[in-house]
Amino acid sequence: MQLSRAEHEHIAPAVSGHRGLRRAHLWVAVPLCFAWFALSNDFIEPYDFWWNVKSGQIMAQTGRFLATDVLVWTPVREPYFNPQWFAQLLFFGAYSLSPYLLLTLRTAIITAVMGALMWLCWRRSGSLKIASVVTLIAFFTGWTNYGMRPQLLAFLPFVAYLVLLERKDTHPRHLLLLMPLMALWVNIHGSYFLGVALLGIYALGTLIEKLPGRQGRRWLRSGEAGWQALCMAGAVAASLLNPYMADIYRYFFIATNDPIARALNSEWQAPTFYNGTGLLFYANALIFLTSVYLGKRRMRPTEILLVLAFGYLALVSLRNVIWWAWVSAPVVAANFANLTAWKTRPSEPTGPADVPRHMEVPALNRAILLVLAGCALAFTPVWREVNPVVPAPARAALDPATPTGIAQFLKGSNVPAPLFNYMEWGGYLEWELYPAYQMFVDGRFEAREVQVWDDYLSVSRGRADWQQTLDRYGVRTLVLNKRFHRDLIPFVSASPAWRKVYEDEMGMVFVREQSGQ
Repeated sequence: MQLSRAEHEHIAPAVSGHRGLRRAHLWVAVPLCFAWFALSNDFIEPYDFWWNVKSGQIMAQTGRFLATDVLVWTPVREPYFNPQWFAQLLFFGAYSLSPYLLLTLRTAIITAVMGALMWLCWRRSGSLKIASVVTLIAFFTGWTNYGMRPQLLAFLPFVAYLVLLERKDTHPRHLLLLMPLMALWVNIHGSYFLGVALLGIYALGTLIEKLPGRQGRRWLRSGEAGWQALCMAGAVAASLLNPYMADIYRYFFIATNDPIARALNSEWQAPTFYNGTGLLFYANALIFLTSVYLGKRRMRPTEILLVLAFGYLALVSLRNVIWWAWVSAPVVAANFANLTAWKTRPSEPTGPADVPRHMEVPALNRAILLVLAGCALAFTPVWREVNPVVPAPARAALDPATPTGIAQFLKGSNVPAPLFNYMEWGGYLEWELYPAYQMFVDGRFEAREVQVWDDYLSVSRGRADWQQTLDRYGVRTLVLNKRFHRDLIPFVSASPAWRKVYEDEMGMVFVREQSGQ
């Protein structure tokens, strides 16, 4: 990656000068320590994690790829895809060792991503301060997308692609890593397609940059250009190294255009000012536009293509906001660096000599670093259970919203199958109860027939034909969430066909009376 003269001038003070730990270096620690601390205090949510870890367990025990849905008993929508199978195995392996170890790995992965992103921002801005602030902005923008699910494992390949493609001109040999990264990515999450998109964007951006000039056209005919094209083509070919081969692209378009997912899953809906992720996105977009206006920097064609492509994706779906935040961060850093360079008068010194030596106290800087790192590491999940600083209720690995009480009751009560269940509890109940019980639905919207979801919503909302719908499916046990099923519960409670057998602060369980069948 080529640096402008202004960028070189900004890098010089950051990489030279006084020996020892300087205050400028503390800017590196701030976002990383903050990210580690914030993520270490989270839990395993009861949504998209559990059906994945259960699938991993089944594959580990049987030694076979799980090509069909065995966890849910309602009709599956064909074709059924399980592209994140390798992530499921990794989740099961880590969770089997310790749920706290899994939480620590999650913290480490996202912190590593922030470190790589900050390095990219520093390379583009030459300022550790700008890189730190922009990285923190990107971290907050993606906050709602850090859940324990296969997408987590796709974060590192995505940022690795950004780093490799940004440095393709200065380190072309490193492009060989694109192929193994894609082979891993395509087997852990459907976002592998974003890697293919990045390859296309950088290839097109390079053509736009090189074609107008004679020297650029000469480069396009060179062996170096051929090498880059070969590595990119190899990475696209590596996306076929999965159980579905070319059909993995069919899965991508089915999943991203699924009408049920877009209607029921808020993640697939467009950002608005009425939800947290939408507010984070529009705040980030405002910062980006501000940097463009104030920085007065002419963006490269590749940057423009990245901004347009990932900006469009974020406008279409909340799920894509995190990718926008990471792609736009280096551009924002470069814009703000250009602003500071523009404001600096030529007569002002830019070298290390303008930082007085007496202003730097390495011992104090080390003490500050130790405090930052110590506060972050003290709350690392792997020793959360025995950490005296953490209150007893917060020492658990599972989110308080996890229906542990209902699951334990169902395991010991021998209630009759089949079950009708609250969708967001489906995965955890599958983890605890399969193979004794299968669920009516879980969080895989694209895996069920449209009629199943229509009937699920009809019953959950207590519509007039709720009993007839349950009769049609032969349901004998209801596992209901008090809040989501607040319209249904009064009808079930008043019906002589159903008897309540369990209740806690989160939900209720009803079984079908024999006389009502």
